[in-house]
Amino acid sequence: MKLVENTHQTSQSDLLEQSFQSAINNGTAVNVFERARHFRDALSASEQPRLVEARTSLETENLWKKRLNMLLDAENKLIKVIRLRKITGIFTVLSMAMFLFSLYLAPSMSPVVFYVLSAVAAFGVATYPAWFLISKSNRKRRDHISSLFYKSNHEVEIADGKMTLINRANYASVTHIHILDSNLGLFANS
Repeated sequence: MKLVENTHQTSQSDLLEQSFQSAINNGTAVNVFERARHFRDALSASEQPRLVEARTSLETENLWKKRLNMLLDAENKLIKVIRLRKITGIFTVLSMAMFLFSLYLAPSMSPVVFYVLSAVAAFGVATYPAWFLISKSNRKRRDHISSLFYKSNHEVEIADGKMTLINRANYASVTHIHILDSNLGLFANS
């Protein structure tokens, strides 16, 4: 990343703002585009306001790929936690059903199986709220990262085994990353 000097930008914006304020105080109509063009043309080439950071297209593409990978990682973590929550819920319900069924009928299962089902049910009841809270936290993180793309006027499309970043201004593809592992057909974590 290259840093570029930015010394005249604040004084120039102050002059432009003072110009707008004086025109408003006088009650005259203000043409914003004309005033901005006047101030832009009045500056010499050395006094032009500059960007704080100048990036090459390769650095920008790598930055977008890094952000897409952050979104992909957040999505993968959310999917894993939801999967664990569902598995925990299924085992808890099944073990409690078998546990209650064995209490309702005459004792028909061995004490070891009875204690194992009791332990599985207790573990599920204890951990299900934790999985729920973790999935809620991961969903907020994924939604926050996704909203940052939306705020920068981009959208993410997932199709054909790749995640594509699209500029919503002109619907051009900015960059993409591959998300499917060709051997397993699962989301890639790298």
